[in-house]
Amino acid sequence: MKKQIALNTFYTIGIVVSVLGLKWAIENSNYPVIALLVATAGFFLYLKINLVKEVKKAIKEKEELYKSNIKEETK
Repeated sequence: MKKQIALNTFYTIGIVVSVLGLKWAIENSNYPVIALLVATAGFFLYLKINLVKEVKKAIKEKEELYKSNIKEETK
């Protein structure tokens, strides 16, 4: 779980830096850099969405396991 939190933080920082760089590149009309930063931000966003899906799935599985253990203990 710690690894996933660290990855989420890294992806968020990557998105923020890409957006700030994108703002700078637009102000300076640097089109190749704009394209690179849009691709980078999109890639980080894609990775972040997949990570969130994985975490939700893992939490759901742990919750179901926990519920099944409680049911077994009460029997």
